[in-house]
Amino acid sequence: MEDIEQLYTLLVQKDWEAIGKVIYKHKRARMQDPFLDQVTAFFEAEFFTFAEPLAAAERAKQFEFTNLIIELGQHGFSKNFVDRFVDERLKLMQETKNSALLSYAQSYQHRPLAKQIIQSFLQTKPEAVAASLRENMTIHATEVRDGKAKTIRLFKSKQEEHFYEAVRKVFPTYHPYPNVALSCVLDYQSIKDHLSEKAKLYFFQAIIDSVVFDVESGYEPRYFIELDSSFHDGAKAQANDQLKDSIFRAANTKLIRIRPLNAKASSVEEFERLVREVMR
Repeated sequence: MEDIEQLYTLLVQKDWEAIGKVIYKHKRARMQDPFLDQVTAFFEAEFFTFAEPLAAAERAKQFEFTNLIIELGQHGFSKNFVDRFVDERLKLMQETKNSALLSYAQSYQHRPLAKQIIQSFLQTKPEAVAASLRENMTIHATEVRDGKAKTIRLFKSKQEEHFYEAVRKVFPTYHPYPNVALSCVLDYQSIKDHLSEKAKLYFFQAIIDSVVFDVESGYEPRYFIELDSSFHDGAKAQANDQLKDSIFRAANTKLIRIRPLNAKASSVEEFERLVREVMR
């Protein structure tokens, strides 16, 4: 074994990494060497007291090597020390927002704190847990802070919602999608030479109220339907409608416009009858 005087020096200096190396190197001799047993006991008794007042970054450095020899196994430390070390490192990783926190917690799921951390991830970041269980893919998600999400409803009115439900009923074996970007379903490269400059610009801004896709043909769009309302009476809306119509003419594709003329025509049932008549 190393010179005992040198080891005493390391103990006085509280050089935990160097002491840890000695313990790891002579782990098998510990039971036959009372002095090495005392060194290990001293390490276990003093390590946390020494590390606790340190700043988080310095504490992390002190934990680094000890964690390494613990993860290598056959380290010579007692179970109580290892359990406390795992708990303290989990707290430290939480404090420093260490990106490896979930992985470390999953390695020590027998510890109550590790279980709590994993459960917290399952509630707030299930995609991170899913990614950690797979080797053939990665999953990432943006951070979400406390507070209300800044989202908006898919439909701007009940009339639009009822119209969509009616289209769904009329085409039960197809897939209708609401508010589809024009650029997702019409081939711009094929028609751009037949469009005005205004129509070219509008092409990438416009959406279609409802597109009915044929699943069997690889989600090929079959029907294009617009729900017109009084909002289409304004000069700008009418100009945009004309641009959209010109785009569909260039694409040699039918765009069906439906406009209910009274409030009673806004129920799902009425829209369903109307769509069936148009599609007859």
